[in-house]
Amino acid sequence: MATRFLHYGATERGEKGIYVSFAENRADYYNNMIQFDMNMKTLEEKGLFKFLDYPAMTNAGMREATTELLNEVMKFGAKRVVVDSLTAILQVLGQEESRSFIHMVFGKMVKSQGVTTMLIGEIPYGESRIGFGMEEFVADGVIILKQVRTGTAEKRTLDIAKMRGIPVERSVFEYVIDKSYGGIGIIMLPTKAAIGLTSTERLTTGITGFDEMVAGGVYRGSVTLIAGASGTGKTTACLQLLMANAKNGEKTLYLSFEEPVGQVMRTLKNYSLDYEKLSDRFTIESYVPEALTPLHYYTLIRNHVETFKPTILALDTLTAVQRTLSEEDFITFVRYLQLICKERGLTAIVTSASRTMAEATGSGISTLADNIILMRYKEVEKTMTREIVILKTRGTTHERKVRLFEITDRGIVLSAD
Repeated sequence: MATRFLHYGATERGEKGIYVSFAENRADYYNNMIQFDMNMKTLEEKGLFKFLDYPAMTNAGMREATTELLNEVMKFGAKRVVVDSLTAILQVLGQEESRSFIHMVFGKMVKSQGVTTMLIGEIPYGESRIGFGMEEFVADGVIILKQVRTGTAEKRTLDIAKMRGIPVERSVFEYVIDKSYGGIGIIMLPTKAAIGLTSTERLTTGITGFDEMVAGGVYRGSVTLIAGASGTGKTTACLQLLMANAKNGEKTLYLSFEEPVGQVMRTLKNYSLDYEKLSDRFTIESYVPEALTPLHYYTLIRNHVETFKPTILALDTLTAVQRTLSEEDFITFVRYLQLICKERGLTAIVTSASRTMAEATGSGISTLADNIILMRYKEVEKTMTREIVILKTRGTTHERKVRLFEITDRGIVLSAD
């Protein structure tokens, strides 16, 4: 984060910057930053950046280093300075001399020279105090980065504890460390989704006879929830819809949170659905939900959408996601998903392992659905069969009859009556 501050200043504002390190050496620093597309060595060659490396020091050596730093800032004409780390300095100088150092930094370097300075500090595990506790009172701004375990994944949060003279409407944000964001990526969700005009165009479900049950297909831009117990045919219905629309020229994206890509492709082959012929319009990705937080899901889905630019998105199954998140985090995930779909005008298909009508309509998933379809088992004359019923279609009529269906080598086939 601190290096991005210097990199941006040099590349976008032409402001010289200095990174003062009391921990990391020059070679390691350059190698680490190049991974995030920040070539600090090139900026140094252009005269826009300097790296000052101070190895382990004694008390006297630290005082000499701070004097040298002030001289270097004035001579180089730096406008941005990062000191890494304040913790290392405090450990050497002790509390009283550390107080003098901090006042020197802010008094001489910041106030008199107009240098914007970022000090990096480390919070000991299990504590909330920063260093000796005085630094946060002297600084104009305090930004705290935390790593929090949520379920089976780690969530990183950025807390703006203080920012003198700047009104902060919201103080806590979740962020990711990722090359695509240049290091630190803070997702700023809009308070209001920009939703375009609602389409009246309908898309086929790919299931013979089922389009008639939903008055000609699902609306473009709608969200359809397919619920049912394991083995009722949710994935099959989802894949049939995607393949049928891919054949019609739609770009479709299938994200699986339970089955690997190879297994999904085998399923398609079993139903004579030729994935290879449509691979340019049908993309399959598979992920392990235990490793992801709501923000990770949001960035992952958004990145896929921006890269592949699908018109239809399928997530199978959201129950796998729900099992790894707290109730609060799952609601956040649902909101993120709804935001992506509505802003991009995506037609979305999501599946859930709800087994009953009450579970399907009462789950957190149903809040984002325009259409809810329930698939379930039924025993008929000592034979186990399957049936399908439409519980909801927003903004249109639908057939209320319960229909039996079979899963054949052509996928789902509804009974004649």
